[in-house]
Amino acid sequence: MFYPARVGMNPSKLDRWPRYERVHFVLVKRGHRYERPWQGFVVGWRRAGRGWEALVTYVDEQADGSGVHTDWFPQARLRPVEVDPNPPRDDWF
Repeated sequence: MFYPARVGMNPSKLDRWPRYERVHFVLVKRGHRYERPWQGFVVGWRRAGRGWEALVTYVDEQADGSGVHTDWFPQARLRPVEVDPNPPRDDWF
């Protein structure tokens, strides 16, 4: 592989992946406040009355079958999750 400049063993900040701006990972609040939230990914948005709803693909660990579902949820039930594509080196598997 050809590199236009010298490359060392320690990557610089210029070698890092850029931050994702349009990816929306969320936690979806369930009916009861003590239940663990679902982990989800926002696929789309639509206007619902005076607010917004998100089309979320989420994983339900307790469901029978695959446990992967896609439903519309009001924005009030969603909490955004920050995503960093550049984890510390010890987080790699």
